[in-house]
Amino acid sequence: MSYTQRDVETIREQIEQEQSARRRLLVLALLVITAALVGAIVLLSTSYGLYSRSQAQKQELGGENSALKAQTAQCNQELTDLQQKQAIFDRTRSDARTRLDKALPAALAPGSREASTLASMVYSLPDHQVEVDRKPPDTIFRNWKIKSGDVISTYALVGGFVDGKWIIYSNLIGKSNKQDEPKVRSRPPRARKPQTESQEVNNQD
Repeated sequence: MSYTQRDVETIREQIEQEQSARRRLLVLALLVITAALVGAIVLLSTSYGLYSRSQAQKQELGGENSALKAQTAQCNQELTDLQQKQAIFDRTRSDARTRLDKALPAALAPGSREASTLASMVYSLPDHQVEVDRKPPDTIFRNWKIKSGDVISTYALVGGFVDGKWIIYSNLIGKSNKQDEPKVRSRPPRARKPQTESQEVNNQD
């Protein structure tokens, strides 16, 4: 079987067309693969950025959570301390009020000398004051001295009428040691005058 020149050219054109089509397919495939790789790289970069951001936010939230826990623990400790102080304050106030209620009638009696004890007890209250149900006698509103060992404390009792209630205030106006008080100097004995001879004779008589 013999081929003419025209047949040869036709076969060559078909081969070239097939090769051209293959090259176009290869280029198209390469473009698709390149685009896919670029998309994958972009996606990985975005995912990594989101992951890094989430990790940073997670660490930040963890730090804030730790700080909040520390602040909460500190607030709880301060609250516990305040509650303990308040309990001690209330107990001290209650004990002082109980003792004061027992001593108050005798201290407010006319001519009583228990007002000095009242002054000390009222001053020991946290607010240095006490309410009474009737007008106190005017004789208690003055300075009172209390001796405790070698220390002498001077308190001033002051009365007031506030919001329809009688109030007794106690102020500590001074403290002094007993040894600091001025001592009375003893007078030296007077020297006796020498007697004359006439006085001696008269004494003998």
